[in-house]
Amino acid sequence: MFEVDHVTRTFGRRKSETAVQALDDVTLDIKSGDRLGIVGESGSGKTTLVRLLAGLDSPTAGEVRFQGARLDRRDPHTLARLRASVQMVFQDPRSSLDPRMKVGQIVTEPLRSRRLRQTGAIPTDPKTRLAEVLDQVGLPAAAAALYPHEFSGGQRQRIAIARALAPNPDILLADEPVSALDVSVRAQVLNLITDLVTTMHLTLVLVSHDLAVIRHLCDQVVVLQHGRIVEQGSADAVYSHPQAAYTKSLLAAVPRLPD
Repeated sequence: MFEVDHVTRTFGRRKSETAVQALDDVTLDIKSGDRLGIVGESGSGKTTLVRLLAGLDSPTAGEVRFQGARLDRRDPHTLARLRASVQMVFQDPRSSLDPRMKVGQIVTEPLRSRRLRQTGAIPTDPKTRLAEVLDQVGLPAAAAALYPHEFSGGQRQRIAIARALAPNPDILLADEPVSALDVSVRAQVLNLITDLVTTMHLTLVLVSHDLAVIRHLCDQVVVLQHGRIVEQGSADAVYSHPQAAYTKSLLAAVPRLPD
């Protein structure tokens, strides 16, 4: 599905700015059906990597390829195919949902794209699809007529998930999808994502600094430190027998209940 080939992303290249290398020579393959967790501390490059996969940014060096085609933000046809297949859930629904739009408009917005409709890969009946995805995320049909501020944080994230599901994507990118939520609702949203990935046969790329979240949802793990991959492999192997000192330190920092 994705090939990340020796990708580097540097920010602040003007003379007045200090260059920051967010990603440094990252190589990664993501196959259909993978449930990949990208883990690391703040500033490790997690969000930068997932934004490259979403076509929201471009690498400074190297290539990102989607289904064999090089992602180029200047190529509208490649981006349309990407948008029809890949959708993203952002960290904070308060900033990712337009407060001036009703939920029905927000969820069906991806279906109104002329270029996406031309791909022939997305549902063409917005009303029917709206009802389907609201039901899938556990929201009543009446939610369509309300505004985001009329919902709790967990419900707002369900709206964001419904919007991502509306085009019937193949791949779901989730960037810290529960970190802005109350602890009491995090498990509900994580279980919802797990159920949707299973029932819809989605490929999942999940970004988190929380190792417990990654372990709950993912079967493959990539560990980033200072923009470089320091460890990758199956979740069982990485959690049971970490090789990199940084991975060991992350695992050692996970709180444990006393015996």
